[in-house]
Amino acid sequence: MPEISSVLPHLVHAGAILYLVCFLFRNQVILRCFAIMGDCAYMAYYYGVSDRPLWDAMFYASMNIIINFAMIMLVLRDRQEGSFNVEDLHMYRRFSPLSPGEFRRLMKLGKIQVAEAATQLTEEGKALDRLYYVMEGDIDIKKSGRKIKPDSGIFIGEVALLSQVPATATVKISKGTRLVVWDSTVLKTALSKDTSLGHGFQSLLNADLVAKVARS
Repeated sequence: MPEISSVLPHLVHAGAILYLVCFLFRNQVILRCFAIMGDCAYMAYYYGVSDRPLWDAMFYASMNIIINFAMIMLVLRDRQEGSFNVEDLHMYRRFSPLSPGEFRRLMKLGKIQVAEAATQLTEEGKALDRLYYVMEGDIDIKKSGRKIKPDSGIFIGEVALLSQVPATATVKISKGTRLVVWDSTVLKTALSKDTSLGHGFQSLLNADLVAKVARS
């Protein structure tokens, strides 16, 4: 049909423009939606541009569409909070820089513990191979001879983790304190492999450090 033939040359340009536009977005869902629309325009062009459809080109464009659609589903699933129990949901609210999926992956790397007795987590000047997050309980911090008694809901050992230096304070917790414990080596390896989790966790630690400075 003459009308369709006149439109076909413009479809390749539309596909290219949609692909260029997609890279303007950081949001993965929007980015991939524009990429899908670009591939749809390319497929229409490949189908009608010559006497025979360009099946090879259409095949690879269709693979791009399928992959991008599957990734959109994974991203949307990653954002769902539905499977959280009450404790997980309360904990997740404190870790707001993370998506629900990132939070689940982070928690799988650690272990929730309850202190059976008063426990010293760190000693100032000593090497530290653990990162702690105190969920609830009493915390006593001694740093450079100064005593601090912060509220729960803080990380312990984040400076040692980020800077690879010895513990900057001596920290003790009371019996019954609930906390999450991560092995530093395992955690750093996982964060280096999982870019989105690494960026989110870095933001989480930065917010924690800022809050500590503000309280000190």
